[in-house]
Amino acid sequence: MIKNVNHNAPDQNINENSLLDHIGLITLLSALFTFFMFLYTMFNNTRLLQIIAFVIFLGFALGFIMNILKLEKATRLYMSLFPPTMFMIIIVLIGGFFGQALAFATMAFLAFIAYRNKPKIRLAIIIYDIMAFIVPTLYITFYGPILGVINLPYDEILVYIACLTWLSQTFRVYDETKTRKYTNELEKNNTMLKANEKALQKAQSNLEKQNQKLYDLNQDLNKKNKQIEEFTFIVTHDLKSPLNNINIISHHLLDQPDTTTFKEFKEHFQHLEGSSTRMTSLVLGLLEYAETGNSDKMKVINCQEIVQQIITDHSQLIKNNRATVLINDLPNIVGRERDIRMLFQNLLHNALKFSSVRNAPKIVISSDEKDNFYQFKMSDNGIGISKDQQQNIFKAFNKLHHQSEFEGSGIGLYGCKRVVEIHEGDIWVESIKDQGSTFYFTISKNLQVQEYSQPVH
Repeated sequence: MIKNVNHNAPDQNINENSLLDHIGLITLLSALFTFFMFLYTMFNNTRLLQIIAFVIFLGFALGFIMNILKLEKATRLYMSLFPPTMFMIIIVLIGGFFGQALAFATMAFLAFIAYRNKPKIRLAIIIYDIMAFIVPTLYITFYGPILGVINLPYDEILVYIACLTWLSQTFRVYDETKTRKYTNELEKNNTMLKANEKALQKAQSNLEKQNQKLYDLNQDLNKKNKQIEEFTFIVTHDLKSPLNNINIISHHLLDQPDTTTFKEFKEHFQHLEGSSTRMTSLVLGLLEYAETGNSDKMKVINCQEIVQQIITDHSQLIKNNRATVLINDLPNIVGRERDIRMLFQNLLHNALKFSSVRNAPKIVISSDEKDNFYQFKMSDNGIGISKDQQQNIFKAFNKLHHQSEFEGSGIGLYGCKRVVEIHEGDIWVESIKDQGSTFYFTISKNLQVQEYSQPVH
């Protein structure tokens, strides 16, 4: 969320401080002009003119002193009211002249700028400036000045110069105000553009992440589709043979029930039993594979405990094979408990099943901790795997031996590979024919414990 920043209050403070600085300069220049006029009257004019000039000087000097004392609001109000009041009194006392009219107009314009943010005060001061000129001018038109017409020395010139100074300062303030306002608007727009740019970059980053997630999902979908196609092809191919065998034997028994001998019946039923057993093994393998990756949520697993339970479950098989199973210290990992159990169980079952007839089976299960993963190792002294077949054993329904030699569906190691991939690891084998095999697999350390079930890819 982008928060709106209010720039108005700071701008007003800056403008007002600048304006007060300019008013301070106006009070200084006005005090200097009136002081020079007072000095001139001290040598060339009457006592009355000296008093009037001195009072005018004191009025502007007081405004300058107020500005030095940092009485900002009072100085602004005083400099807006004192000049028109002073000129109003002068008109009533000694008469009016053009310079005073210019001064009143200048005062009105200065009030317009000084109180631009306070329209009610600005309107009141402008009305006062207008009336302060019109009322005394009408008065002397009918009744004349109270002290008679008296000309102050160089009053028109001094008022003219003062008014030019006031106007120049006023226009300078006005121009700076407009420039500052324009600059502030540009800065505000730039700030908004930067904020929008950041928001756009964030949106683009989120879009890239979403696109990456979509790409990963598509890749996973393509992978699953490929697995389904491969699975479908292999399943139909492997199931076709026992189904055809069952179909042929069934038709033969139906077509020639009277001529079939008991021995032939027995052979046919043995074939039927073998074919049905083969189909059952395939179906069970498929069910086991289908559950891989869709079981328990990710949690902390004690591998030592799981392997010990598997050995307990296979204790009779281990005893029948006179096998020895050694377990080194195994770590706790984050994973899907059912899948990890199936992984160790399939590898142990294969090590027991493919044992050598010459030696009693010896199986060693151990692990090593690496930087980013755990590496597990299960070695045996069984019949081994030829080097040209080691790359094929993790494929679905791949069998190195005939069904009559070793029963199985050929899905076990394929399922092991799937479990390892789900846990962001890899699996491989090192083996020498007739000397035994060592299966390696890794489990990532980066897996997170899940609060709810969620597929991991």
